[in-house]
Amino acid sequence: MKFFNSRYIFGLYNRALWPIKSIQSTLSHHQFLVCRSYSSLTTTSHGISTELLQNSGVRSYLNKLISEDYSEDMSKPNVSALISAIRLLKVDLQSLNEFDIEKEKDKEFGEQLQKEIKSHEEQLTKLELELLNSLVPNEEINCQDVMLEITAGVGGQEAMIFTLELFEMYNSFAHYRGWECEVADYCHTEMGGIRHACLMLSGSDCYSLLQHEGGVHRVQRVPKTEKSGRIHTSTVTVAILPQPTELDVVINDRDLIIETKRASGAGGQHVNKTDSAIRMHHKPTGVVVECQTDRSQIKNRKLALQKLRAIIYKKQLEQQQSLTRSARKQQVGSSGRSEKIRTYNFNQDRITDHRLSKSFHNLVGFLEGREYLDKVVIELQERANKILFNEFIESISKKN
Repeated sequence: MKFFNSRYIFGLYNRALWPIKSIQSTLSHHQFLVCRSYSSLTTTSHGISTELLQNSGVRSYLNKLISEDYSEDMSKPNVSALISAIRLLKVDLQSLNEFDIEKEKDKEFGEQLQKEIKSHEEQLTKLELELLNSLVPNEEINCQDVMLEITAGVGGQEAMIFTLELFEMYNSFAHYRGWECEVADYCHTEMGGIRHACLMLSGSDCYSLLQHEGGVHRVQRVPKTEKSGRIHTSTVTVAILPQPTELDVVINDRDLIIETKRASGAGGQHVNKTDSAIRMHHKPTGVVVECQTDRSQIKNRKLALQKLRAIIYKKQLEQQQSLTRSARKQQVGSSGRSEKIRTYNFNQDRITDHRLSKSFHNLVGFLEGREYLDKVVIELQERANKILFNEFIESISKKN
């Protein structure tokens, strides 16, 4: 090697060590995935990520996956391509490390070589992290249609007024996100507010973004009717039900008891004279739903069947997930109705999300259901992903 100058050496280096350029498009695609999926982990917790790859259990698990004769989990999305890219990077990195810099007596060559080694090591770290991320069990339900139910809880009329405000917030959020939105149920009160409402939503990432909104929403403020200025605490429950297709939940007509009745509430002569309201009872599960949204009995029957199918589907999912959900997952949150997830304090202009352990201001802006709510919803989704990732790392650390 002492007879070659640095330019010739780099010519050999480029020809011998850059077969990876043939998969450059694939690699650059994974670089994008790394930036998008791991920005919240690598930029804010870089030290933890480095320690993670040095964990003996994780390192053993990765080495098995990357080895040439190991094919477990290769069928998962991106895994096969990621492993191929990592193997090529490791070959190139090994070849780079085989150069003897001291024998070359070329400072410029040595500096460039060290930069290439560092670049390859950084890329290897990113791809290994992305590989781990791709292997995390996915508990997300692949559903684009959602039924969002809002029901007044404790607090009487004040709870009903806040139920209306949350209904308008989610309705606005659906339009902000560009989702299709249809009112399936709306039971209002004479004094203002609503007892119960239901929205049928459909659109991209609809369930994945809204699934963490289910639970008890608490409001603290001085009602307009309160003369002493005392702050009242009321609650509203929100339920997020994924809407299955007819193939996901089969409901036989013989299992249904369907009753018609006159709609109740304000609505003029039509309410008193037309039996348009539908009450549907599913005998095998005991689930009962009602619908009186539309003047058409046929339309109400269709909406009632959608609600019934969504509730049954949700129950089936809960039974399935309860078998695999870890104790830690239950402690950090299951989005059950009995769980207080968020507090809206009007007196202090503050929204507190108890899962994020964070407080935000500009309550009026938040209730508009646009960018303020969107920011919190995305943060909750990222939090859920981190919890799943940590559980996965803990499980493979114990096995290996």
